Amino acid sequence: MTSSRGTRPKEAGVFDDAVSAAAARHLALFPAASMQELAAAAGVSRATLFRRFPSREALVVQLCEAAVRAFVGVVDTTDPGRGEPTAALRRVVSELAELAPVVGLLGLQPLVEHVESALLERISGAEERLRLLIRRGQEAGEFRVEVDPEWFLTMLTWLMVGSADSVRLGRLTPAGAQRNLTATIEATVLRPR
Repeated sequence: MTSSRGTRPKEAGVFDDAVSAAAARHLALFPAASMQELAAAAGVSRATLFRRFPSREALVVQLCEAAVRAFVGVVDTTDPGRGEPTAALRRVVSELAELAPVVGLLGLQPLVEHVESALLERISGAEERLRLLIRRGQEAGEFRVEVDPEWFLTMLTWLMVGSADSVRLGRLTPAGAQRNLTATIEATVLRPR
């Protein structure tokens, strides 16, 4: 579902405003977009965009910070420690899959090392909660024991990037990408019944 501004409900809660959301959507479709192209996509002048963001790098950093906040927010609200492990996994992955089409490719934008390190530090608590979910599911006999929690995090990250890229290239719709991301995670992590 899309609002009158072209922002899906999940995406609307990620970015601070319509200009940031439009810039993020455009970067997801055109990762090398210039500030001129980003301004046009956001419906503002290049000067207006530069008043808000002094450089392309500053814009990318702010969008990546919003993506990290959204990722952490999803993990917080879906609470992977609550309920049966399989239900918790489905709940978390389903919500994260909704973020993937727009925020997935932001992870590929170049960042200076200290900024990247700070973002990784901010996401570390959410990642630890996901590691614990995998371990809990393995101990309960619901998840495959051969799937290392670190591999799960790597797979989830790159499936989010791949989902975004599939949407960008027109290979899948956002809903199709979300469905496939979820199915892939479940097929890899869950033990066959």
